[in-house]
Amino acid sequence: MKIKPILAVAALTFGLGACSLEETPPSSLAPVNFYTNANDATAAVNAVYDIANQVGDQSRNFIIMGDLPSDDMDPLLNNADRVQLWSFQTIPTNSVVTQSWQVIYQGVNRANTAIDRIPGISMDETLKKRLIGEAKFLRAFYYFYLVRWYGGVPLMLTETQSLSAGKDVARASADEVYTQIIKDLTEAETSLPDKFTGADLGRVTAGAAKSMLARVYLNKKDFANARAKSKEVIDNAAKYGYGLFDRYIDVFAISNKNGKESVFEIQFVGGGSGQGSGMVTYFAPENSPITGRGFGSFIPTMDLYNSFKTGDKRRELFLNSYVNGAGQTVNTFQHFNKYVDPSARAFGDANNNFPIIRYADVLLMFAEAENEISGPTAAALDAINPIRRRAYGFPLTGASTADFTAALTKEAFRQAIWDERRWEFNAEGHRWFDLVRTGRLVPLLKAKGKTSITETHTLYPIPQRERDLNPNLTQNPGY
Repeated sequence: MKIKPILAVAALTFGLGACSLEETPPSSLAPVNFYTNANDATAAVNAVYDIANQVGDQSRNFIIMGDLPSDDMDPLLNNADRVQLWSFQTIPTNSVVTQSWQVIYQGVNRANTAIDRIPGISMDETLKKRLIGEAKFLRAFYYFYLVRWYGGVPLMLTETQSLSAGKDVARASADEVYTQIIKDLTEAETSLPDKFTGADLGRVTAGAAKSMLARVYLNKKDFANARAKSKEVIDNAAKYGYGLFDRYIDVFAISNKNGKESVFEIQFVGGGSGQGSGMVTYFAPENSPITGRGFGSFIPTMDLYNSFKTGDKRRELFLNSYVNGAGQTVNTFQHFNKYVDPSARAFGDANNNFPIIRYADVLLMFAEAENEISGPTAAALDAINPIRRRAYGFPLTGASTADFTAALTKEAFRQAIWDERRWEFNAEGHRWFDLVRTGRLVPLLKAKGKTSITETHTLYPIPQRERDLNPNLTQNPGY
C-alpha cells in the first residue's frame, strides 16, 4: 500500500527512514500529535505495507536472495554483491544482505509502532481490531524473512523511541522468533476480514494469514498444522474469492492484479505515478528498449529452462528475442518474461504487482503436507492436478493425461511436488527457501557444479555493520 512520505515519517516516530519534512514543523509530527484518529491509524498501517516495496528498492531483494543463490537464476556479472550470493562467496559486508536487514527492521519498527499506539486511539473498534491485525500480519511477514535468511535475530516487539534503543539486544533463538511469528499470524487471522474490495484491494485478509501460517508450519516441518491451515483456505476458497485462472499466463496479467489467485502480493502502481515496479526492467534483456532500457539483471539458467517437460506452457513465459529501436528482431538468450507491462516507458513505471503467496501455492503446500503424512492420497492429488492440467493446457477440472495418480510412491510424489514448485514459482523468490527447508540446497547445487557451497550457506551472514553497532550480535557459523 502506498502512502505520502509525510505520513510515513509519523509512522516511523523517530525518523528511521529518509523522508522530507518540508513545510511541516517537526513538532507537529511528534507521535503524541499524530495518533489521534482513525485516519492516523490507517496511515500508520499503510506505512508498514510500504516497506515491502522498498526491500532492495522495487522489492528486488526478494528475488536476489530468494532465487539467485540457486540453480534457477544467473546474474549479470557486473554487480559484485550479487555475484557473491550467486557463487556462494557472500561476506558480511555484502550490500544486499545489509540493506535487506536494515529495511526489513524498519518494517518491524513501523509495525511495532502501529501495534503499540493504535489501541489508544478513540475510533471504531472493528476498524481498530482490523488495523492491528494487519500490522501483526506484516510484523510476522517481516520476521519470517529475517529468520529464514539470518536465523535467530533480535526480537523487537515494541516501537523504537530513541536512536540508541535496541543496540545491545542479543539474538533470540530461531524457535523464539517462530513462536512470535505464529502468535502474530494466529491473532491476525481472527482480526482480518475475508476479503476487501475497491481501494482496499491488496490489504491482507484472513485467508492470507492462514496461508502464511501454512507456509510457516511447512518451513518448520510441522506437516499436521501445515495441512490443517492450507485445508482451511482450500475449504473456504469460495468465501475468500480464491481460485486458479484457466491459463498460467493470466496469473501475471496486469488486468488480474489482486485477482482470484492472489492471496498476498506487494502492490505497485505504474503509469507515471512514481510508485511503479522495476521488475520488468530488471528481467528485460540488457540494453533492449523494453521500459526504456532493459537491465538484464536476472537470467534463467539453462538448467531451469531445459527442465520443463514438453508441452508445459509455463516454459512459454520466457523471452528469447525482442524488437530494437530500428524495428529489427534481436535474438537473445532466454529471459524471464512473467512481469510484462507494455505501457511502461521507464524503470520503475510498470504496473505489475509482485506475488508473495498465490492460491496455487496453497494447493501445493497442502499436497506436500498431506503426502508427508499419508502419501499421495486422493485429496493431495486433487490439490496438485488442477495446477498440472493448467500447465499443459487442459481444463482445470476433469481427468487429463497430465494428472498424477496414486500409483506414485510417497517418495516419487514428494519429488514431483518439489519439481512443480520449481516450475510454477520460477522468478517469484521461492527456490532458495524451498531448497533450504527440504535439505537439498547443498547436495543438489554441489552436484550441479556450485563447488563453493557448504552448510554455511543455508543462512546469510549477520551484516557486519549491525555487529559493529551491536556488540551482542553473534555471527552465523562459517562467516
